[in-house]
Amino acid sequence: NNKYTVLESGDFERRVLADKPDFIKDNNFIDNLYKEIKEDTEAGNKRETILMYHLSDLHWNINYAEGTNNNCGEIVCCKQGLKPPTKESEKAGKWGDYLCDANPMILDQIKHSFNQTGEPDLFMWTGDNPDHGIYKDPKISTNATVKITKLIETHSPDTTIFPIHGNHEFDPMNTQDFNLEVDPVIEIVANSWTNWLTKEAHDEYLNQTYYSMMAKDHPDSTEDLKKKMGKTRIIGYNSQNCYIYNFFLLGQTSDPGQELEWLEKLLRQMEQDGEIAIFIGHMSPGTSDCFSEISSRLRSLFDRFQHIIRLNLFGHTHQEEFEVIRSFEDGKPIGVNHLAASMTTFTEMNPSFRVITLDKETMLPIKMETHALNIAKANKNDDDAIFKLDHEMIEEYQMEDLSPSSFLKLADSLKSDEIKL
Repeated sequence: NNKYTVLESGDFERRVLADKPDFIKDNNFIDNLYKEIKEDTEAGNKRETILMYHLSDLHWNINYAEGTNNNCGEIVCCKQGLKPPTKESEKAGKWGDYLCDANPMILDQIKHSFNQTGEPDLFMWTGDNPDHGIYKDPKISTNATVKITKLIETHSPDTTIFPIHGNHEFDPMNTQDFNLEVDPVIEIVANSWTNWLTKEAHDEYLNQTYYSMMAKDHPDSTEDLKKKMGKTRIIGYNSQNCYIYNFFLLGQTSDPGQELEWLEKLLRQMEQDGEIAIFIGHMSPGTSDCFSEISSRLRSLFDRFQHIIRLNLFGHTHQEEFEVIRSFEDGKPIGVNHLAASMTTFTEMNPSFRVITLDKETMLPIKMETHALNIAKANKNDDDAIFKLDHEMIEEYQMEDLSPSSFLKLADSLKSDEIKL
């Protein structure tokens, strides 16, 4: 009697896609929604929108100190207690330094973008909050997350935030054992986010390390936001289940934490209930950091439920990127993974975040801006220590819209050098 079942490559995908509904078999569902938005707008109708901010990879250097050494020879520099700088270029700037993790002061500067965009309806926060140090104590590795949470709750108590962790919150970083009954890192993080999750979502996250909840049920959701979000569910996905540097996965490769099983059941129930989803995670399944065995299964779920998942948000790479999700049957573009650049300056980065305008009826992104703070200018003049509009996707890359087909066209243009960056 063999207690193991050997899965052949493609078994999961074939099973998931076997009952794909007829109305999405042409793999044009999301593209067609964008066409409807365009036709309605061109007919002179004003469509209601939702404003969302997406922040990722804050990587706070809690002990950041102006004038300290940015080239100290340690993993984390720009803090007291290390060898002093020997020249002017090694001195950490007031607002940040391109060789170090983020100065916590910059988080408060996001408020200046409100004057440019209007106050956001909600925030998505996709993890990696501590600096790049290696720690063996969950209280230390989660310290930045807890501090940022308390800061937001103190200064902006009514902010509607949907969070998920990254790989750096763990101790040591990257490693999570899905066999633990309760992960000590997740326990600290979950308890710090009690005011942002429903009781059901909090318990689910605490026990399973991932969660879902109806957006309108957020404890800080206003009556206006409840109406806007309607039947939209937020799926907080734990991407540690496919991270190649999570060495615990060597013994847990089938379905770590039964997350894929949970996700499939959830999406099938959502299909029955007429819900749609915004999918948030830290590491995108399209990156080389994700095991292909998990990535392929996620792609099949994104294919099968392409009519349900309207927006996918990730971070991790510190770069602004996108990944076109393509169908298994014919390779058509059916969705897009949107990766936000980092809020940290490490390395050689200006802190930035995304400002996304959603079409209320479809929950599809119709405008996607990047706001950035120029650290070099800020360190010379405090008046420049504000986040400003850097670019908007459609304008910057001459796109027709933010549909999967438009992103595939953009990808092909970038590959052929038709668009110069």
